[in-house]
Amino acid sequence: MLYITAFSNYEEFQELFGVRQFDNGNKARKNKILLALLKDKVFFKEAVKSGDLYPFSIKNMVNLRNYLTHRITVSGAKSKKLRHKIWLLDRYYYSDKYTLDDMAGVCEDGTPNAVRYVNTENNRPWKMKAGKFYKHLIESTAFGKKLNQTLVIWLCEEFSRDWTAHVIGRLPKNKLYVNDNFADIYDSERLKGYDVKSDCFVSCMVNKGLHEFYRNAVNAKAAYLEDEMGKIIARCVIFTEVYDEEGNTWRYAERQYSVDCNDVYKQALVDALIQAGEIDCFKKVGASCHDSSAIVDIHGNSLADKRFYIDCDLDWDDTLSYMDTFKWYSMSERKADNYGHGSYALDVTEGSLSAADEDQDPEPDEYDSYHDRDAYEICTVYYHGDEETCDVDDRDDFKLFKGRWYHEDDIVTCPHCGSKMLNPDYYGADDDVYYSELTGKSYCDTDCRDEAEEEYKKENWFYSDYDGEFYEDKDDLVTYQKYNCITGEYMEKTISKDSYFDLIDNNELHLWGGLYFDVINEEVGKPYGYETLLEFDLLAA
Repeated sequence: MLYITAFSNYEEFQELFGVRQFDNGNKARKNKILLALLKDKVFFKEAVKSGDLYPFSIKNMVNLRNYLTHRITVSGAKSKKLRHKIWLLDRYYYSDKYTLDDMAGVCEDGTPNAVRYVNTENNRPWKMKAGKFYKHLIESTAFGKKLNQTLVIWLCEEFSRDWTAHVIGRLPKNKLYVNDNFADIYDSERLKGYDVKSDCFVSCMVNKGLHEFYRNAVNAKAAYLEDEMGKIIARCVIFTEVYDEEGNTWRYAERQYSVDCNDVYKQALVDALIQAGEIDCFKKVGASCHDSSAIVDIHGNSLADKRFYIDCDLDWDDTLSYMDTFKWYSMSERKADNYGHGSYALDVTEGSLSAADEDQDPEPDEYDSYHDRDAYEICTVYYHGDEETCDVDDRDDFKLFKGRWYHEDDIVTCPHCGSKMLNPDYYGADDDVYYSELTGKSYCDTDCRDEAEEEYKKENWFYSDYDGEFYEDKDDLVTYQKYNCITGEYMEKTISKDSYFDLIDNNELHLWGGLYFDVINEEVGKPYGYETLLEFDLLAA
Protein backbone atom coordinates (compact mmCIF):
# COMPACT_ATOMS: atom_id res chain seq x y z
CA MET A 1 0.00 0.00 0.00
CA LEU A 2 2.95 2.35 0.57
CA TYR A 3 3.59 2.42 -3.18
CA ILE A 4 0.04 3.45 -4.11
CA THR A 5 -0.30 7.23 -4.46
CA ALA A 6 -3.64 7.34 -6.34
CA PHE A 7 -5.25 7.72 -2.92
CA SER A 8 -3.87 8.40 0.56
CA ASN A 9 -6.74 7.52 2.88
CA TYR A 10 -10.04 5.68 3.07
CA GLU A 11 -12.08 8.70 1.98
CA GLU A 12 -10.02 9.12 -1.18
CA PHE A 13 -10.27 5.39 -1.87
CA GLN A 14 -14.05 5.59 -1.59
CA GLU A 15 -14.13 8.57 -3.93
CA LEU A 16 -12.12 6.69 -6.53
CA PHE A 17 -13.33 3.09 -6.09
CA GLY A 18 -16.37 3.25 -3.84
CA VAL A 19 -19.52 1.20 -4.38
CA ARG A 20 -22.56 3.13 -5.58
CA GLN A 21 -25.97 1.91 -4.48
CA PHE A 22 -29.11 2.77 -6.43
CA ASP A 23 -32.72 3.12 -5.34
CA ASN A 24 -33.57 -0.42 -6.43
CA GLY A 25 -30.77 -1.94 -4.36
CA ASN A 26 -28.36 -2.54 -7.27
CA LYS A 27 -24.70 -1.78 -6.61
CA ALA A 28 -21.77 -0.93 -8.87
CA ARG A 29 -18.14 -0.20 -8.08
CA LYS A 30 -16.46 2.81 -9.65
CA ASN A 31 -13.29 2.36 -11.75
CA LYS A 32 -13.24 -1.40 -11.20
CA ILE A 33 -10.89 -1.94 -14.17
CA LEU A 34 -8.30 0.32 -12.55
CA LEU A 35 -8.81 -1.45 -9.23
CA ALA A 36 -8.19 -4.80 -10.95
CA LEU A 37 -4.71 -3.57 -11.88
CA LEU A 38 -3.88 -2.51 -8.32
CA LYS A 39 -5.11 -5.86 -6.98
CA ASP A 40 -3.03 -7.89 -9.46
CA LYS A 41 -0.29 -9.36 -7.23
CA VAL A 42 1.93 -10.46 -10.13
CA PHE A 43 1.80 -7.03 -11.76
CA PHE A 44 2.32 -5.30 -8.41
CA LYS A 45 5.44 -7.29 -7.54
CA GLU A 46 7.02 -6.83 -10.96
CA ALA A 47 6.29 -3.09 -10.98
CA VAL A 48 7.89 -2.63 -7.58
CA LYS A 49 10.85 -4.77 -8.58
CA SER A 50 11.40 -2.76 -11.79
CA GLY A 51 10.89 0.59 -10.06
CA ASP A 52 8.00 1.52 -12.39
CA LEU A 53 5.62 3.02 -9.82
CA TYR A 54 3.65 5.26 -12.20
CA PRO A 55 0.62 2.92 -12.49
CA PHE A 56 0.05 3.26 -8.74
CA SER A 57 -0.60 6.99 -9.18
CA ILE A 58 -3.19 6.65 -11.99
CA LYS A 59 -6.60 8.07 -11.14
CA ASN A 60 -8.57 7.81 -14.41
CA MET A 61 -9.17 5.33 -17.23
CA VAL A 62 -7.64 7.55 -19.93
CA ASN A 63 -4.22 7.54 -18.28
CA LEU A 64 -4.54 3.83 -17.50
CA ARG A 65 -5.15 2.98 -21.13
CA ASN A 66 -2.31 5.19 -22.34
CA TYR A 67 0.09 3.57 -19.86
CA LEU A 68 -0.85 -0.02 -20.75
CA THR A 69 -0.78 0.67 -24.50
CA HIS A 70 2.65 2.26 -24.21
CA ARG A 71 3.99 -0.73 -22.27
CA ILE A 72 2.58 -3.13 -24.87
CA THR A 73 4.17 -1.29 -27.81
CA VAL A 74 7.53 -0.94 -26.05
CA SER A 75 7.51 -4.63 -25.11
CA GLY A 76 6.73 -5.56 -28.70
CA ALA A 77 9.52 -3.38 -30.07
CA LYS A 78 12.06 -5.11 -27.81
CA SER A 79 11.15 -8.63 -28.96
CA LYS A 80 13.31 -10.14 -31.70
CA LYS A 81 10.60 -12.69 -32.48
CA LEU A 82 8.00 -10.05 -33.36
CA ARG A 83 9.48 -9.08 -36.73
CA HIS A 84 6.44 -7.45 -38.34
CA LYS A 85 5.53 -3.82 -37.65
CA ILE A 86 1.83 -2.92 -37.70
CA TRP A 87 0.67 0.71 -37.72
CA LEU A 88 -2.80 1.05 -36.17
CA LEU A 89 -4.45 4.18 -34.76
CA ASP A 90 -1.22 6.19 -34.65
CA ARG A 91 0.86 3.51 -32.91
CA TYR A 92 3.23 0.75 -33.94
CA TYR A 93 2.44 -2.76 -32.76
CA TYR A 94 4.40 -5.93 -33.42
CA SER A 95 3.47 -9.45 -34.52
CA ASP A 96 5.28 -12.68 -35.25
CA LYS A 97 3.06 -13.66 -38.19
CA TYR A 98 0.69 -10.83 -39.19
CA THR A 99 1.30 -7.61 -41.12
CA LEU A 100 -0.78 -5.09 -43.10
CA ASP A 101 -0.96 -4.29 -46.80
CA ASP A 102 -1.73 -1.04 -48.63
CA MET A 103 -5.28 -1.06 -47.21
CA ALA A 104 -3.77 -0.17 -43.80
CA GLY A 105 -6.14 -2.52 -41.98
CA VAL A 106 -9.38 -1.31 -43.60
CA CYS A 107 -11.42 -4.13 -45.17
CA GLU A 108 -12.24 -3.90 -48.88
CA ASP A 109 -15.94 -4.39 -48.18
CA GLY A 110 -15.90 -1.61 -45.57
CA THR A 111 -16.62 -3.90 -42.59
CA PRO A 112 -16.01 -1.40 -39.77
CA ASN A 113 -15.42 -3.77 -36.83
CA ALA A 114 -12.79 -5.93 -38.55
CA VAL A 115 -9.11 -5.54 -39.43
CA ARG A 116 -7.73 -6.61 -42.80
CA TYR A 117 -4.33 -8.24 -42.33
CA VAL A 118 -1.85 -10.42 -44.21
CA ASN A 119 -0.81 -13.80 -42.81
CA THR A 120 2.90 -13.99 -43.60
CA GLU A 121 2.81 -17.80 -43.49
CA ASN A 122 0.87 -17.87 -46.79
CA ASN A 123 1.09 -14.18 -47.79
CA ARG A 124 -2.69 -13.97 -48.19
CA PRO A 125 -5.02 -11.20 -46.94
CA TRP A 126 -7.69 -12.07 -44.36
CA LYS A 127 -9.96 -10.19 -42.00
CA MET A 128 -10.47 -10.68 -38.27
CA LYS A 129 -12.68 -9.05 -35.66
CA ALA A 130 -10.87 -5.96 -34.38
CA GLY A 131 -10.96 -7.06 -30.73
CA LYS A 132 -9.63 -10.53 -31.52
CA PHE A 133 -6.84 -9.06 -33.68
CA TYR A 134 -5.84 -6.64 -30.92
CA LYS A 135 -5.82 -9.49 -28.40
CA HIS A 136 -3.26 -11.24 -30.59
CA LEU A 137 -1.08 -8.11 -30.63
CA ILE A 138 -1.29 -7.74 -26.85
CA GLU A 139 -0.58 -11.36 -26.01
CA SER A 140 2.27 -11.59 -28.52
CA THR A 141 4.33 -9.37 -26.20
CA ALA A 142 6.07 -10.39 -22.98
CA PHE A 143 4.23 -7.64 -21.09
CA GLY A 144 0.85 -8.57 -22.56
CA LYS A 145 1.23 -12.27 -21.73
CA LYS A 146 1.34 -11.39 -18.01
CA LEU A 147 -1.49 -8.87 -18.10
CA ASN A 148 -4.66 -9.57 -16.15
CA GLN A 149 -7.41 -10.85 -18.48
CA THR A 150 -9.84 -8.25 -17.16
CA LEU A 151 -7.50 -5.56 -18.45
CA VAL A 152 -6.88 -7.36 -21.75
CA ILE A 153 -10.60 -7.64 -22.45
CA TRP A 154 -11.14 -3.98 -21.58
CA LEU A 155 -8.29 -2.87 -23.87
CA CYS A 156 -9.71 -4.99 -26.71
CA GLU A 157 -13.14 -3.44 -26.26
CA GLU A 158 -11.68 0.07 -26.29
CA PHE A 159 -9.60 -0.66 -29.40
CA SER A 160 -12.56 -2.28 -31.18
CA ARG A 161 -14.70 0.81 -30.58
CA ASP A 162 -11.97 3.20 -31.72
CA TRP A 163 -11.09 1.10 -34.78
CA THR A 164 -14.74 0.87 -35.84
CA ALA A 165 -15.04 4.63 -35.49
CA HIS A 166 -11.80 5.10 -37.43
CA VAL A 167 -13.14 3.04 -40.36
CA ILE A 168 -16.59 4.66 -40.36
CA GLY A 169 -15.02 8.12 -40.40
CA ARG A 170 -13.01 7.20 -43.49
CA LEU A 171 -15.77 5.64 -45.54
CA PRO A 172 -16.44 7.86 -48.58
CA LYS A 173 -20.20 7.65 -48.01
CA ASN A 174 -19.88 9.64 -44.75
CA LYS A 175 -19.03 13.35 -45.12
CA LEU A 176 -17.87 15.79 -42.43
CA TYR A 177 -19.30 19.32 -42.13
CA VAL A 178 -18.10 22.10 -39.83
CA ASN A 179 -20.13 25.32 -40.07
CA ASP A 180 -22.63 27.52 -38.23
CA ASN A 181 -25.66 25.48 -39.24
CA PHE A 182 -26.85 24.83 -35.68
CA ALA A 183 -30.47 24.61 -36.83
CA ASP A 184 -29.84 21.34 -38.66
CA ILE A 185 -28.13 19.51 -35.80
CA TYR A 186 -31.14 20.22 -33.57
CA ASP A 187 -33.76 19.47 -36.25
CA SER A 188 -35.30 15.99 -35.94
CA GLU A 189 -35.99 15.94 -39.70
CA ARG A 190 -32.25 15.99 -40.36
CA LEU A 191 -31.29 13.38 -37.75
CA LYS A 192 -31.15 9.82 -39.02
CA GLY A 193 -33.64 7.50 -37.35
CA TYR A 194 -34.95 10.14 -34.96
CA ASP A 195 -37.98 9.08 -32.96
CA VAL A 196 -39.08 10.68 -29.71
CA LYS A 197 -39.78 7.22 -28.31
CA SER A 198 -36.45 5.75 -29.39
CA ASP A 199 -32.93 6.06 -28.07
CA CYS A 200 -31.75 7.89 -31.18
CA PHE A 201 -30.06 11.28 -30.68
CA VAL A 202 -31.26 11.51 -27.06
CA SER A 203 -30.97 15.26 -26.54
CA CYS A 204 -33.44 17.36 -24.62
CA MET A 205 -32.67 20.30 -26.94
CA VAL A 206 -33.91 18.76 -30.22
CA ASN A 207 -36.75 20.76 -31.85
CA LYS A 208 -36.69 23.32 -29.02
CA GLY A 209 -35.50 26.23 -31.20
CA LEU A 210 -32.73 27.13 -28.74
CA HIS A 211 -29.83 26.73 -31.16
CA GLU A 212 -29.49 30.50 -31.65
CA PHE A 213 -27.69 30.51 -28.32
CA TYR A 214 -24.58 29.18 -30.06
CA ARG A 215 -24.65 32.02 -32.60
CA ASN A 216 -25.39 34.87 -30.22
CA ALA A 217 -23.84 34.08 -26.83
CA VAL A 218 -20.68 32.02 -27.44
CA ASN A 219 -18.01 31.36 -30.05
CA ALA A 220 -18.96 28.00 -31.51
CA LYS A 221 -19.42 25.88 -34.64
CA ALA A 222 -21.68 22.99 -35.52
CA ALA A 223 -20.00 19.75 -36.63
CA TYR A 224 -21.69 16.68 -38.06
CA LEU A 225 -21.29 13.57 -40.19
CA GLU A 226 -23.77 12.97 -43.02
CA ASP A 227 -24.41 9.59 -44.64
CA GLU A 228 -24.96 9.03 -48.36
CA MET A 229 -28.65 9.89 -47.95
CA GLY A 230 -27.86 13.32 -46.52
CA LYS A 231 -28.95 12.34 -42.99
CA ILE A 232 -26.91 13.32 -39.93
CA ILE A 233 -25.54 10.22 -38.17
CA ALA A 234 -23.48 12.07 -35.52
CA ARG A 235 -23.17 15.69 -34.41
CA CYS A 236 -21.49 17.88 -31.80
CA VAL A 237 -20.75 21.50 -30.91
CA ILE A 238 -17.23 22.93 -31.12
CA PHE A 239 -16.37 25.79 -28.79
CA THR A 240 -13.69 27.53 -30.81
CA GLU A 241 -12.19 29.77 -28.12
CA VAL A 242 -11.70 27.94 -24.83
CA TYR A 243 -9.13 29.24 -22.35
CA ASP A 244 -7.20 27.55 -19.57
CA GLU A 245 -5.58 29.22 -16.56
CA GLU A 246 -2.20 29.30 -18.32
CA GLY A 247 -3.63 31.48 -21.09
CA ASN A 248 -3.69 28.76 -23.77
CA THR A 249 -6.54 28.66 -26.27
CA TRP A 250 -8.27 25.39 -27.18
CA ARG A 251 -10.91 24.25 -29.66
CA TYR A 252 -13.16 21.90 -27.75
CA ALA A 253 -15.86 19.47 -29.01
CA GLU A 254 -18.71 18.38 -26.76
CA ARG A 255 -22.41 17.42 -26.80
CA GLN A 256 -21.75 14.47 -29.12
CA TYR A 257 -24.94 12.70 -30.10
CA SER A 258 -25.51 9.98 -32.70
CA VAL A 259 -27.92 7.56 -34.29
CA ASP A 260 -28.97 4.92 -31.73
CA CYS A 261 -26.78 6.78 -29.19
CA ASN A 262 -23.96 4.68 -30.65
CA ASP A 263 -20.58 5.62 -29.16
CA VAL A 264 -18.83 4.34 -32.28
CA TYR A 265 -20.45 7.03 -34.45
CA LYS A 266 -19.61 9.68 -31.85
CA GLN A 267 -15.99 8.57 -31.89
CA ALA A 268 -16.03 8.52 -35.70
CA LEU A 269 -17.07 12.17 -35.66
CA VAL A 270 -14.32 13.05 -33.19
CA ASP A 271 -11.73 11.18 -35.30
CA ALA A 272 -12.87 12.98 -38.44
CA LEU A 273 -12.55 16.35 -36.67
CA ILE A 274 -9.05 15.48 -35.47
CA GLN A 275 -7.99 14.38 -38.95
CA ALA A 276 -9.39 17.61 -40.40
CA GLY A 277 -7.50 19.68 -37.82
CA GLU A 278 -10.69 21.22 -36.40
CA ILE A 279 -10.26 20.51 -32.65
CA ASP A 280 -7.59 20.33 -29.96
CA CYS A 281 -9.57 18.49 -27.29
CA PHE A 282 -12.98 16.88 -26.76
CA LYS A 283 -15.30 15.49 -24.15
CA LYS A 284 -14.57 11.80 -23.70
CA VAL A 285 -17.04 9.72 -25.66
CA GLY A 286 -19.44 7.99 -23.31
CA ALA A 287 -19.00 10.49 -20.46
CA SER A 288 -22.14 11.76 -18.69
CA CYS A 289 -23.53 15.15 -19.65
CA HIS A 290 -23.14 16.08 -15.98
CA ASP A 291 -19.37 15.47 -15.98
CA SER A 292 -17.61 18.76 -16.72
CA SER A 293 -14.05 17.43 -16.38
CA ALA A 294 -14.06 14.35 -18.65
CA ILE A 295 -11.91 16.12 -21.25
CA VAL A 296 -9.05 14.61 -23.28
CA ASP A 297 -6.74 16.13 -25.85
CA ILE A 298 -6.45 14.78 -29.40
CA HIS A 299 -3.48 12.61 -28.35
CA GLY A 300 -5.57 10.84 -25.72
CA ASN A 301 -4.13 12.60 -22.66
CA SER A 302 -6.52 13.43 -19.83
CA LEU A 303 -7.20 17.11 -19.14
CA ALA A 304 -9.43 16.36 -16.15
CA ASP A 305 -7.32 18.49 -13.80
CA LYS A 306 -7.43 21.61 -15.99
CA ARG A 307 -9.77 24.55 -15.42
CA PHE A 308 -11.38 25.92 -18.56
CA TYR A 309 -13.64 28.87 -19.34
CA ILE A 310 -15.22 30.59 -22.36
CA ASP A 311 -16.54 34.07 -23.11
CA CYS A 312 -20.33 34.05 -22.81
CA ASP A 313 -22.59 37.04 -23.48
CA LEU A 314 -25.87 36.00 -21.87
CA ASP A 315 -28.54 38.11 -20.20
CA TRP A 316 -31.43 37.08 -17.98
CA ASP A 317 -33.99 36.57 -20.74
CA ASP A 318 -31.66 35.53 -23.58
CA THR A 319 -32.03 32.16 -25.28
CA LEU A 320 -30.03 29.46 -23.46
CA SER A 321 -29.31 25.93 -24.67
CA TYR A 322 -28.25 23.31 -22.12
CA MET A 323 -24.53 23.46 -21.31
CA ASP A 324 -22.62 20.28 -20.48
CA THR A 325 -19.17 21.55 -19.60
CA PHE A 326 -19.27 25.32 -19.15
CA LYS A 327 -22.22 25.17 -16.82
CA TRP A 328 -21.27 27.90 -14.27
CA TYR A 329 -21.82 31.47 -15.44
CA SER A 330 -20.61 34.82 -14.11
CA MET A 331 -22.89 37.48 -15.54
CA SER A 332 -20.64 40.30 -14.36
CA GLU A 333 -17.51 38.78 -15.96
CA ARG A 334 -19.39 37.42 -18.97
CA LYS A 335 -17.63 34.06 -18.61
CA ALA A 336 -18.80 30.45 -18.26
CA ASP A 337 -16.51 27.84 -16.70
CA ASN A 338 -16.24 24.13 -15.87
CA TYR A 339 -15.04 24.46 -12.27
CA GLY A 340 -17.81 26.29 -10.38
CA HIS A 341 -16.56 29.88 -10.34
CA GLY A 342 -19.75 31.40 -11.79
CA SER A 343 -22.88 31.72 -9.69
CA TYR A 344 -25.55 30.95 -12.33
CA ALA A 345 -26.25 27.38 -13.51
CA LEU A 346 -26.38 26.90 -17.29
CA ASP A 347 -27.20 23.18 -17.20
CA VAL A 348 -30.92 23.91 -17.46
CA THR A 349 -33.51 22.94 -20.04
CA GLU A 350 -36.06 25.75 -19.67
CA GLY A 351 -34.53 27.90 -22.45
CA SER A 352 -33.32 30.90 -20.42
CA LEU A 353 -32.03 31.86 -16.99
CA SER A 354 -35.28 33.64 -16.16
CA ALA A 355 -37.44 30.64 -17.14
CA ALA A 356 -35.25 28.34 -15.09
CA ASP A 357 -35.58 30.66 -12.12
CA GLU A 358 -39.37 30.64 -12.39
CA ASP A 359 -39.52 26.86 -12.63
CA GLN A 360 -36.91 25.74 -10.13
CA ASP A 361 -38.41 22.35 -9.43
CA PRO A 362 -40.43 21.07 -12.38
CA GLU A 363 -42.09 17.75 -11.76
CA PRO A 364 -40.74 14.78 -13.74
CA ASP A 365 -43.43 13.16 -15.88
CA GLU A 366 -41.78 9.88 -16.96
CA TYR A 367 -41.33 6.61 -15.03
CA ASP A 368 -37.94 4.94 -14.62
CA SER A 369 -38.85 1.29 -14.01
CA TYR A 370 -35.24 0.20 -13.41
CA HIS A 371 -34.71 2.60 -10.50
CA ASP A 372 -38.43 2.59 -9.61
CA ARG A 373 -38.79 6.38 -9.58
CA ASP A 374 -39.90 9.29 -11.72
CA ALA A 375 -37.61 10.89 -14.31
CA TYR A 376 -37.60 13.80 -16.73
CA GLU A 377 -36.49 11.73 -19.71
CA ILE A 378 -36.23 7.97 -20.13
CA CYS A 379 -34.99 5.43 -22.65
CA THR A 380 -35.36 1.70 -23.17
CA VAL A 381 -32.81 -0.55 -21.46
CA TYR A 382 -32.46 -4.31 -21.02
CA TYR A 383 -31.86 -5.90 -17.64
CA HIS A 384 -31.38 -9.68 -17.31
CA GLY A 385 -33.26 -10.22 -20.55
CA ASP A 386 -36.21 -7.99 -19.68
CA GLU A 387 -37.07 -4.64 -21.26
CA GLU A 388 -37.10 -1.74 -18.78
CA THR A 389 -37.10 2.06 -18.83
CA CYS A 390 -34.28 4.11 -17.34
CA ASP A 391 -33.49 7.77 -16.66
CA VAL A 392 -31.21 8.92 -19.52
CA ASP A 393 -29.08 10.81 -17.01
CA ASP A 394 -28.59 7.77 -14.77
CA ARG A 395 -27.45 4.95 -17.04
CA ASP A 396 -24.18 4.16 -15.26
CA ASP A 397 -25.25 0.52 -14.83
CA PHE A 398 -25.77 0.11 -18.58
CA LYS A 399 -23.52 -0.11 -21.60
CA LEU A 400 -24.37 0.46 -25.25
CA PHE A 401 -24.07 -2.77 -27.20
CA LYS A 402 -25.30 -3.26 -30.78
CA GLY A 403 -27.42 -0.12 -30.56
CA ARG A 404 -29.17 -1.03 -27.30
CA TRP A 405 -28.49 -0.29 -23.64
CA TYR A 406 -27.81 -3.49 -21.69
CA HIS A 407 -27.06 -3.89 -17.99
CA GLU A 408 -23.37 -4.44 -17.36
CA ASP A 409 -24.18 -7.94 -15.99
CA ASP A 410 -25.88 -8.74 -19.30
CA ILE A 411 -22.67 -8.24 -21.30
CA VAL A 412 -19.93 -10.86 -21.09
CA THR A 413 -17.03 -11.93 -23.27
CA CYS A 414 -17.02 -14.74 -25.80
CA PRO A 415 -14.95 -17.62 -24.34
CA HIS A 416 -13.36 -18.22 -27.73
CA CYS A 417 -12.49 -14.83 -29.26
CA GLY A 418 -12.89 -12.43 -26.34
CA SER A 419 -15.43 -10.20 -28.10
CA LYS A 420 -18.41 -8.79 -26.24
CA MET A 421 -21.64 -10.78 -26.32
CA LEU A 422 -24.85 -11.04 -24.32
CA ASN A 423 -24.97 -13.19 -21.21
CA PRO A 424 -26.26 -16.68 -22.10
CA ASP A 425 -27.98 -16.83 -18.70
CA TYR A 426 -30.54 -14.37 -20.06
CA TYR A 427 -30.28 -14.41 -23.88
CA GLY A 428 -30.35 -16.98 -26.68
CA ALA A 429 -29.86 -17.52 -30.41
CA ASP A 430 -32.30 -14.72 -31.30
CA ASP A 431 -29.84 -12.36 -29.59
CA ASP A 432 -26.73 -13.79 -31.33
CA VAL A 433 -25.85 -16.09 -28.44
CA TYR A 434 -25.01 -19.57 -29.76
CA TYR A 435 -24.86 -22.54 -27.40
CA SER A 436 -22.69 -25.59 -28.03
CA GLU A 437 -23.94 -28.92 -26.73
CA LEU A 438 -20.42 -30.22 -27.18
CA THR A 439 -18.47 -27.71 -25.06
CA GLY A 440 -21.33 -26.66 -22.80
CA LYS A 441 -20.58 -22.99 -23.47
CA SER A 442 -22.15 -20.18 -25.53
CA TYR A 443 -20.41 -18.07 -28.18
CA CYS A 444 -20.85 -14.75 -29.98
CA ASP A 445 -21.42 -16.24 -33.44
CA THR A 446 -21.55 -19.57 -35.26
CA ASP A 447 -17.96 -19.24 -36.50
CA CYS A 448 -16.65 -18.98 -32.93
CA ARG A 449 -18.83 -21.87 -31.84
CA ASP A 450 -17.61 -24.05 -34.71
CA GLU A 451 -13.96 -23.16 -34.06
CA ALA A 452 -14.35 -23.85 -30.34
CA GLU A 453 -15.96 -27.21 -31.03
CA GLU A 454 -13.13 -28.09 -33.40
CA GLU A 455 -10.55 -27.20 -30.75
CA TYR A 456 -12.47 -29.19 -28.16
CA LYS A 457 -12.42 -32.22 -30.43
CA LYS A 458 -8.67 -31.86 -31.01
CA GLU A 459 -8.06 -31.85 -27.27
CA ASN A 460 -10.54 -34.53 -26.22
CA TRP A 461 -11.52 -36.70 -29.18
CA PHE A 462 -9.59 -39.05 -31.50
CA TYR A 463 -8.61 -38.20 -35.07
CA SER A 464 -9.12 -40.40 -38.10
CA ASP A 465 -6.37 -39.77 -40.66
CA TYR A 466 -8.38 -41.36 -43.43
CA ASP A 467 -11.72 -39.65 -42.77
CA GLY A 468 -10.26 -36.29 -41.71
CA GLU A 469 -12.66 -36.19 -38.77
CA PHE A 470 -12.62 -36.54 -34.99
CA TYR A 471 -14.41 -39.33 -33.15
CA GLU A 472 -15.52 -39.22 -29.53
CA ASP A 473 -14.78 -42.89 -28.78
CA LYS A 474 -11.33 -44.34 -29.39
CA ASP A 475 -12.94 -47.73 -30.07
CA ASP A 476 -14.51 -46.23 -33.21
CA LEU A 477 -11.05 -46.18 -34.83
CA VAL A 478 -8.62 -48.83 -36.05
CA THR A 479 -5.32 -48.57 -37.93
CA TYR A 480 -4.07 -49.52 -41.38
CA GLN A 481 -0.80 -49.19 -43.30
CA LYS A 482 -0.68 -46.32 -45.80
CA TYR A 483 1.96 -46.37 -48.52
CA ASN A 484 4.09 -43.26 -49.22
CA CYS A 485 5.16 -43.48 -52.85
CA ILE A 486 7.89 -40.87 -52.36
CA THR A 487 9.70 -42.52 -49.47
CA GLY A 488 8.66 -46.05 -50.44
CA GLU A 489 7.56 -46.74 -46.88
CA TYR A 490 4.34 -47.60 -45.09
CA MET A 491 3.04 -45.50 -42.22
CA GLU A 492 0.46 -46.50 -39.66
CA LYS A 493 -2.68 -44.34 -39.97
CA THR A 494 -6.02 -44.24 -38.22
CA ILE A 495 -9.36 -44.90 -39.89
CA SER A 496 -12.95 -45.15 -38.67
CA LYS A 497 -14.40 -48.65 -38.48
CA ASP A 498 -17.16 -47.72 -40.91
CA SER A 499 -14.67 -46.62 -43.56
CA TYR A 500 -12.40 -49.54 -42.69
CA PHE A 501 -15.04 -52.16 -43.43
CA ASP A 502 -16.23 -50.32 -46.55
CA LEU A 503 -12.70 -50.41 -47.98
CA ILE A 504 -12.35 -54.09 -47.13
CA ASP A 505 -15.67 -54.88 -48.81
CA ASN A 506 -14.52 -52.99 -51.92
CA ASN A 507 -11.12 -54.74 -51.94
CA GLU A 508 -9.35 -51.42 -51.36
CA LEU A 509 -7.52 -52.72 -48.27
CA HIS A 510 -5.33 -55.81 -48.52
CA LEU A 511 -4.65 -58.21 -45.66
CA TRP A 512 -1.12 -59.47 -45.30
CA GLY A 513 0.77 -60.55 -42.22
CA GLY A 514 -2.16 -59.70 -39.92
CA LEU A 515 -2.31 -56.05 -41.09
CA TYR A 516 -4.23 -54.21 -43.77
CA PHE A 517 -2.41 -52.23 -46.47
CA ASP A 518 -3.90 -49.67 -48.84
CA VAL A 519 -1.43 -50.50 -51.64
CA ILE A 520 0.49 -53.71 -52.35
CA ASN A 521 2.71 -55.01 -55.14
CA GLU A 522 0.10 -56.65 -57.34
CA GLU A 523 2.71 -58.78 -59.13
CA VAL A 524 3.64 -60.69 -55.98
CA GLY A 525 0.50 -60.00 -53.94
CA LYS A 526 2.54 -58.62 -51.07
CA PRO A 527 3.38 -55.18 -49.65
CA TYR A 528 6.23 -53.27 -51.20
CA GLY A 529 9.46 -54.01 -49.32
CA TYR A 530 7.86 -56.89 -47.42
CA GLU A 531 11.30 -58.49 -46.96
CA THR A 532 12.36 -55.47 -44.88
CA LEU A 533 9.14 -55.65 -42.89
CA LEU A 534 9.86 -59.29 -42.07
CA GLU A 535 13.50 -58.56 -41.27
CA PHE A 536 12.55 -55.99 -38.65
CA ASP A 537 9.79 -58.30 -37.33
CA LEU A 538 7.12 -55.71 -38.09
CA LEU A 539 4.75 -58.34 -39.44
CA ALA A 540 3.75 -61.88 -38.71
CA ALA A 541 5.27 -64.16 -41.33
